[in-house]
Amino acid sequence: MSPTNTLPLGYVELPSGPKAIYPMNDIFLNYTFEDTANWEALRLLVNILVDTYKNISPDTLLEPIMGTIEVKTQYKHLLDDTKVTRDQDIRISDDKKVATYVEFQNKASTTPPIPIRSVEYFGLGIGHNKGKTANQIWLLAEDVDAVLLSKTFARYILKDEQSGYVHPGTSGILYVSLDKLSQEETAAGELAKYLLGKPLNLDNKEVMKISDAVNASFEKFKLEKDVVNVLSLRERWHDEGRIEGKAEGKAEGKAEGKAEGKAEGMMEAAIKLLTQGADFKFVTEALQLSDSEITQLKKAIA
Repeated sequence: MSPTNTLPLGYVELPSGPKAIYPMNDIFLNYTFEDTANWEALRLLVNILVDTYKNISPDTLLEPIMGTIEVKTQYKHLLDDTKVTRDQDIRISDDKKVATYVEFQNKASTTPPIPIRSVEYFGLGIGHNKGKTANQIWLLAEDVDAVLLSKTFARYILKDEQSGYVHPGTSGILYVSLDKLSQEETAAGELAKYLLGKPLNLDNKEVMKISDAVNASFEKFKLEKDVVNVLSLRERWHDEGRIEGKAEGKAEGKAEGKAEGKAEGMMEAAIKLLTQGADFKFVTEALQLSDSEITQLKKAIA
């Protein structure tokens, strides 16, 4: 995300030049919260939002994350029947086996659309948490009106539509409009501004703790060789796809150019990283390879 009137955390030096990194960059988020040293900052981030929502909806079943936690980034949902995987940015589990999936979403337009993706993840999360609560929290940099209904927060749960009786189990999907939230003079508003990269003077002590952890992580992130390689390759795919698309002179040509540039570049990029000693799991997740592409990659390096 590189919107106008925003300030990045800093820049990563790529062969093509400096690349601005914002707090909601997907690779950066996964890198940051993979580190156990940053887990408390993540808990604090989530709990600020949960507490804010509870203030406006006191009867909510959603509770702050308490106790000992474990965090997994790009958590894999394994579907036993098809062996297809689905990735989410972050999974937090506590000592009561309650799972909280946190999705940082930069764009309102996705394929499939967010209302479909989020429900798919919601079902998968519930299924894989074996009867325990599995909440979804979607932090939206751009509003998705179909789920937000022009509100700052919207939370969906299962309930009987005639009586309003809530279905056994307390799992739900919370959508958060970071843009609307950033206009509030509250701790949550300050946090939203920070996540969006909006200029601000940090004042809230809890948000400062989150900022300190994220900023310290960025100082390490920008020096990681594998990270730099992946960011560089992503930039190249984007640029080459855009150029090829323009040459076609049509919208469909643009789409095809992007697809071809990415498809051709992914295998080349993955093989290059692996021959340089990069971890296989890191490469496949960072490059967002599908199951069929992972199979193809294994054959290529065999």
